[in-house]
Amino acid sequence: MLEPQVHRLIQLTDCHIGESREHRLAGVCTYDTFRQVLADVAALSEGPEILMITGDIAALGKRKAYGLFAEQIRFVDIPYAWLPGNHDDFEVMQKSVTSAPYWSLLEFGDWRVISLNTAVNGQVGGTLSTGELEFLANTLRNESAHPVVIFMHHPPMPVGCDWLDQQRISNASELEKIIASATNVKGIFCGHVHQETETDWAGSRVFTSPSTCFQFTANSPGFAMSDDCPGYRWINLHPDGHLETGVHHLDIADHVVDHKTQKY
Repeated sequence: MLEPQVHRLIQLTDCHIGESREHRLAGVCTYDTFRQVLADVAALSEGPEILMITGDIAALGKRKAYGLFAEQIRFVDIPYAWLPGNHDDFEVMQKSVTSAPYWSLLEFGDWRVISLNTAVNGQVGGTLSTGELEFLANTLRNESAHPVVIFMHHPPMPVGCDWLDQQRISNASELEKIIASATNVKGIFCGHVHQETETDWAGSRVFTSPSTCFQFTANSPGFAMSDDCPGYRWINLHPDGHLETGVHHLDIADHVVDHKTQKY
């Protein structure tokens, strides 16, 4: 049982839902794996206060995909927040996912939860706009008495896969200066890389998390698929300002990925 005042968040990422429930990517029915991940989360004895969805909800940024996402997530009756990834269309998301508007700052007890938009229309890699960087710097300054966690889609640093590392945040040095100058950033949680990593960076810890559909092979120089099952990350925020986190993969006997896939 969680201690009083411990706030549990669960990060879901890279759902890649298509315009139909039958849509498959890399041989995987992404709507079905998303459904199974949600069912697993809903069955937890210690459920989360919120689901943090860190981008690439849709495979192609289409309105119908966001409708299917909203249709399925409402069954678990857990509040959720979202941010866009490079496969998403931020404008379409804002018009389609109307039950949960985009929130850049949330409060959980003494904790502050920041969402940043690293997606750039028409680009695979990430960038933080001047506005996002200013928002972050101002928020960290204004909330300096509170522990903070940050969620975004693209990681700011290499994860050990040459092909993915080319897609990290292009102006990460500017982000690094802001994070390093703050003393209250306890963790940064990213999607995009479809695998679990943990890195010390800018005086904080950066975590990436498994996708709700398929995973990429770790430490791969080129595009490569892993046989690892869909998963998610849990995060416990403690009142004394420290956090605990870990990853859970589902056990799906018939989970088979198409290793001939060369892109997604």
